[in-house]
Amino acid sequence: MTSDVPAPDSFTEAARRVVGYLARRTPLTNWSVSRVAGGEQVHVHVHGHGLIGTGDRVRWDDTFCRQMTLGAGHVVPDSTLDASYAGLPDSPAVRAYVGYPIRDDHGDLFGILCGVGDSPLPDPAAVDDDLVETLSHLLASHLAAARAADRGRRAELLATALADTDALTGLMNRRGWDGLVADAQERVDAFGDPVAVAVLDIDGLKEVNDTAGHEAGDELLRRAADALRLAATDRDRVARYGGDEFVVLSNNVPVTELTAHYARFVHALNQHGVEASLGHAFTGPGERTVREAFRQADAAMYAVKRARRAG
Repeated sequence: MTSDVPAPDSFTEAARRVVGYLARRTPLTNWSVSRVAGGEQVHVHVHGHGLIGTGDRVRWDDTFCRQMTLGAGHVVPDSTLDASYAGLPDSPAVRAYVGYPIRDDHGDLFGILCGVGDSPLPDPAAVDDDLVETLSHLLASHLAAARAADRGRRAELLATALADTDALTGLMNRRGWDGLVADAQERVDAFGDPVAVAVLDIDGLKEVNDTAGHEAGDELLRRAADALRLAATDRDRVARYGGDEFVVLSNNVPVTELTAHYARFVHALNQHGVEASLGHAFTGPGERTVREAFRQADAAMYAVKRARRAG
């Protein structure tokens, strides 16, 4: 399934139009379409400056939006006077709030359409909460269509990427990897999908080639590839980037779980008699790009390698 207009871009355009319209037509000038995932709320599409910005993250349990989804009011004229919101960490700064959930095509919570202000609403009736609710439902409908189209597009892209294989290991090669990175960046920018990258460097390949021959070195790389396949979950895509370097792109892994998630790869390599150094980095809307996360993960990997040598 394909579309003349990429599905992620179409959702981005819809979200930006909605938050821009609400910022112009309501007393609240800071509006956001956010993503809720991995115990965090991340603001993806934001109009206005001040209280929230693109890429801002907050622990979900501390948010106004979580209180709203649990049954507190959708329109809060003054948070310091509302028992459901007054105790939240941001209550002194976020004095006015309006929010409605955006649900995905499975009915699960995707994110929130919300507006905030640093002073109380003088006239709560100035915010048409029925309109905000309607716009949240329209965004949910648009999201469902965009995600459905995107799944078809991604299936085609993944099939193409997986067909670009490294002859030695059978893993995806660098060309396939570059396609995955481009796709991941679209999903981060449009939907706020959590994406992380790990870079692994196999230790001692040159020594094996020099002392035991290139066939032994090739066997070491094949063992490494087998180990990485076994460690990968359905959230991971593994590729041989080149030489003795492998890469993993992981989707929808909470930031707090990344260290443990990637430790499984190092453990699997050790179980196959392969020593390696690994670095990882996370990306998100308004932060570093996926390619920048790759460079950060690469730098982290070399730091690990230096520390291991020094030890």
